[in-house]
Amino acid sequence: MKRLYNFRKSMIALAVICAGFLLYSLLIKQVNKYLTYASIFLLGIFLTLIFNSIFQNNIMKRTNWLENRLKLWNSISYKVKLAGEKSFSDMPLGIIVFNDKKKIEWANDYAKSIFLSDLVEREIVNMNKDLYNKILLYDTFDIDLYGKIFSCTLLRDDNILFMLDKTDLKSLERKYDDRTLGIGIINLDNLDQALNVLDSQEKTLHISNIMGIIAAWCDYHQIYLRGYSEEQYLIIMDKTQVNELANEKFKLLDDVREYCTKENLRITVSIGLACEYCPILNLTALAEEQLMLALNRGGNQVVVYIDGNISYYGGKTNSIENRSPIYVRVKTEDLVDLAKESSSVYVMAHTATDADAFGASIAMTKLIRSLDKECYIVFDEKKIDQTVNIVYNEICREHLNLMDMFVSPREALNSMDENSLLIIVDCQYEQMLIDERVYRRARRVAILDHHRRSNNAINEYLFLYNQTSASSTVELVIEMYDFLEKEVELTPMEASLMLLGVIVDTSNLMYRTSYRTYNVLGKLQMKGAEIAKVQRFLRENFDKYVERMTILGNMEIIDGKYGIAVCPEEDIHQRQFLAKIADNVITVNTIKAAFCIGRIADNEIGISARSLDEANVQTIMEKLGGGGHFNNAACQITDITLEEAKERLIEVLKNNDSGENENMKVILINDVKGKGKSGDIIDIPSGHANYLIKAKQAVLATADNIKLLEAENEREKEEAEKNLQEMRKLKDVIEKSPINISVRVGKEGKLFGTVSTKQIVEEYKNQYNISLDKRKILHEKEIDALGTYKIPIQLHKDVLATITLNVVEKEN
Repeated sequence: MKRLYNFRKSMIALAVICAGFLLYSLLIKQVNKYLTYASIFLLGIFLTLIFNSIFQNNIMKRTNWLENRLKLWNSISYKVKLAGEKSFSDMPLGIIVFNDKKKIEWANDYAKSIFLSDLVEREIVNMNKDLYNKILLYDTFDIDLYGKIFSCTLLRDDNILFMLDKTDLKSLERKYDDRTLGIGIINLDNLDQALNVLDSQEKTLHISNIMGIIAAWCDYHQIYLRGYSEEQYLIIMDKTQVNELANEKFKLLDDVREYCTKENLRITVSIGLACEYCPILNLTALAEEQLMLALNRGGNQVVVYIDGNISYYGGKTNSIENRSPIYVRVKTEDLVDLAKESSSVYVMAHTATDADAFGASIAMTKLIRSLDKECYIVFDEKKIDQTVNIVYNEICREHLNLMDMFVSPREALNSMDENSLLIIVDCQYEQMLIDERVYRRARRVAILDHHRRSNNAINEYLFLYNQTSASSTVELVIEMYDFLEKEVELTPMEASLMLLGVIVDTSNLMYRTSYRTYNVLGKLQMKGAEIAKVQRFLRENFDKYVERMTILGNMEIIDGKYGIAVCPEEDIHQRQFLAKIADNVITVNTIKAAFCIGRIADNEIGISARSLDEANVQTIMEKLGGGGHFNNAACQITDITLEEAKERLIEVLKNNDSGENENMKVILINDVKGKGKSGDIIDIPSGHANYLIKAKQAVLATADNIKLLEAENEREKEEAEKNLQEMRKLKDVIEKSPINISVRVGKEGKLFGTVSTKQIVEEYKNQYNISLDKRKILHEKEIDALGTYKIPIQLHKDVLATITLNVVEKEN
């Protein structure tokens, strides 16, 4: 390269000399012309040589560049090949190749180390059934193998499976999720009303004792507790603790209720709890919403919001009456102001309008009209029940003065404007309204209802008055009359229709009545309400009576306490007919909850439920997609037969934990099969209680006996707490200590026999020197394949540990 450079410099110098001589010869004429020709010739040669050297230099540069690129490509190719070989053999990426019969043909070393097996010629179904099922269904999935989590990608056309260990990532995600913040608000329901009759010393003592119960519960679960006031407390925890509380079904509710029952205090606990990854102000607002939902559902329960899902716990007692005259007055003033600000007012109830919805609609219309505001009832005579149909026909015949109250949904839609107010009575759910379009058209909405509220209720409103302790919505509206500036004038017919609503919703004053209910009845009677007229509206014809008696004659009693009457499959009945049968069933002695199942449409089954104060039928119906009150509820189920509906109801009843309230409390002094252990305070029928007392198996739960029991229980509690802590520590050790059991397998990976519970406890003893009771292992399925198994073991009634068992192939 350097020689070529020197040669080019020499040629350039000679070319310059020749060019100079040529120029000189042209200027000086005496120079020999042959010398001039020679200089021209030489100049041409030198220029040719110069250009040729430049061309050769460019070729050499290009050649060198191509040689360098070729060396680089060879180096990359080698590295790629090396990387491929390394990934097949050494990289932590499992690769399995199998045939169409799901038999493994080849696997790399890492895949073999995952399964602790040679894998080749093994059938995947014998290696791991879960893996086999997921290969059939998915192209990408996660799977737990021998205590590790692998992300799998399947090339289905080529039958190649790639497995990447993501245990650490999943563990980090789980830890992050477990630490999600949870905020709750504890509310002591009816605290002021329950304690205002006591002197300051007694009041302070009870508040201190209840706070002690709450503080002990929080300490036990390591929850942060801070008081807002005597009535409300803030609790802070993480998602792990939230799930722990859910598993124990929030025992705090029972602890407080037990104390208050013993002290004859009508105080319960409601909790709103929210757990989600969001700003803390939003989380606090969510907790407040859940508490409001719990209170609107009657209190004495917990509403838990976790990542968008809402769950309910408790609600084992009827609602406590806690609406004071001041509260009613404030609600009345709010509604009056809202109505006065509106251009017009419309009242609408639910479809299949019943007597309470109809009476409440008339009562509300009369209230609004007393304010000199236009008000109409949105009404559809095709969407009313049998009783209201009888009433409406009489209105059309004999009381035409009432007809100006009613407008059709179409008329309401045409006349409503942006400032119209829609008042929804006896309902809180959009899909249950007479006409959903009217609700969507309204920009101003008010709601009055006495049913328990759930998370799918209407949440866009300007006014909400929801009191589950009220007997009916009519009761809520009539109570407002006392706080109006102008008296509401009612005709005897109007007052009778409102009375009809109360009578129907309380099943002739059997359910949910309080002194307020009778106050309302007195006011309606003063306005001319006639109970005889009400009873005439409720009469049924002879054929229906006979049919009802026939159905009652075929009633079935489940577990000695649940009465179920089923209507004939081919008949279609109104909901009111089912409700009457349920009302009849609940009057049978020993029946705690009554149900009537019947077809209410060609493709719809209805269940009407009733109870007295012994079972919460609302929670039972909610599990079947319905709802209602503590002792009066219903649900509708589509695409199902009557027999299937009955089986589904019985299944719910079997799992029901409705918190029964019995007549008599006793303390067991011996273990009684099916009732409890020595020292338990139980509620049982008085007849059975007296039998146990006479047999010296129980004593009355008097104050002295309870104090004696408490002293003994305190000592036992300390011992039990010590044992519980030991079992919790053992649980932590077990769950951090997986065991491997090596077994012989056949050619295709099948086990010779199964792994027994005896082998599991023996292996635990061998590997960790921990003795376990094989009878406490709860795993029921046979362990007959290689893989990882989660084996539950009941160390203590409150401690369930999980043994991680890896069944691996024994080396030859």
